[in-house]
Amino acid sequence: MELFGLLGSGGQSRETLSFESKRNLAFIALNKEYISEEDQIDILTPDEQQKRTPVIVAVGAPAVKRKLVEEWSGDRFTNVISPDAYVDKTVKIGVGCTISPRTVLTTDVVIGDHVLINIATTISHDCVIGDYTTISPGVHIGGRVRIGKGVFIGIGSVISNNVTIADGVVVGAGAVLVDNADVENGVYVGVPAKLINTNGGWLNEI
Repeated sequence: MELFGLLGSGGQSRETLSFESKRNLAFIALNKEYISEEDQIDILTPDEQQKRTPVIVAVGAPAVKRKLVEEWSGDRFTNVISPDAYVDKTVKIGVGCTISPRTVLTTDVVIGDHVLINIATTISHDCVIGDYTTISPGVHIGGRVRIGKGVFIGIGSVISNNVTIADGVVVGAGAVLVDNADVENGVYVGVPAKLINTNGGWLNEI
């Protein structure tokens, strides 16, 4: 059976491992600076052979994810796509992406590199999702939405049709972005969502 490696040691790492059924785990690796006291997975230092193994970055914070990708000495990033996800044949997916159980990706969706789409998310037709974006569980995204790089979308958010979201935006849990909104950099919360902080910056900050 094919092997793969995980970069990450927290809850997202364990979730990713739980629905990857076609491959065996070769190793888990993460720089010590990213390990918290509550992490329960033993961290292994990959050898040279393991560094040639396909890996997935299994962390939620876009900036940490980007930094791990840049620091990883290997170059074989893989995708983890749950067998319980529906991915239309017209969908285009980059490298290093995680598509979680009960996700629905409909027609002509374009997913960038190192994107995390979490459990029970729906993404409608003609959407474009930028690199390093994290979409939390239970998010619903309408048609023709454009999401930039390093965006973090909180649990249960709703993004209506034709919304454009700039790089580094944070959308709070349960927020609703209305039709045709043009969302600049910052943190947005509420129904309808409003800007509460002009410095989201998760793409470029650690």
